[in-house]
Amino acid sequence: MRFKPDTISRRFPRCYVLALMLTGGIVITGCNTNTKAPENTPVNLKTPGIGYQIYKGTTGRRTSVTLPDSSHVILNSASVLEVPANYLQGNRSVILDGDAFFTVVPSTDTFTVTSDKLRATVLGTAFKMRSFASQHGATVYLLNGKIRVGKSYHSPTDNQPEILERGQMILANNEIDLMEKETYHPEELETWLSDTLRISNTNPMALSRTLEEWFGVEVEMKGDASKAPAITDAAFFHATLEDVLNNLSGQQHFKYKINDNKVVITF
Repeated sequence: MRFKPDTISRRFPRCYVLALMLTGGIVITGCNTNTKAPENTPVNLKTPGIGYQIYKGTTGRRTSVTLPDSSHVILNSASVLEVPANYLQGNRSVILDGDAFFTVVPSTDTFTVTSDKLRATVLGTAFKMRSFASQHGATVYLLNGKIRVGKSYHSPTDNQPEILERGQMILANNEIDLMEKETYHPEELETWLSDTLRISNTNPMALSRTLEEWFGVEVEMKGDASKAPAITDAAFFHATLEDVLNNLSGQQHFKYKINDNKVVITF
């Protein structure tokens, strides 16, 4: 996926994009602008005086959560979901710090997921949001139905929300106050939902991106990976991050360490 050139030049006339990763990493160089989003945190997104049920994802594996209205959430590694005590009182809204897939039960009351960067609103549909407060990038992928996505803060440049349909996604970065609508292949998200990870003809750099997207973690690589053999073909069914790394470390001759939502791979 690439940014539309006219969109970039319209909003950032002195910037150009070098790289874009689905995990939310957007690299900008040649940029001479002071545009920056206001700081939001999961704490100041809460409603004062309301208690919250907190769900935390286990590092390296997925956690299943059923909300009070029977909506279902797959909470990815080291992610946090906060649900208000008045959720069933016309307030189907939750706060996310992390990576999660939502299957929302249809209702006359809207369902809203808010992170420090984005706010997604639906009546009933299926979508995935990744937005860690510790990272500048964020994404929303719509699988079915429609969804309205906007910034969760007041932007000095653009507060216009986007309406997504199947096969469309949002890329956002609060460091440069950017939110763009793009397309993706829904089959990729359906594969993620099946929890069947297939890796083939993959070098170490591509592997790190795959692990970041699949498990919602950050991957840092150390040492010389240039001599590591490519992974020709590997399949993992309902495997944890540790299961995958144990298997691949033998093939690519690396050691690893997992700490919260960060993985350090050393060659």
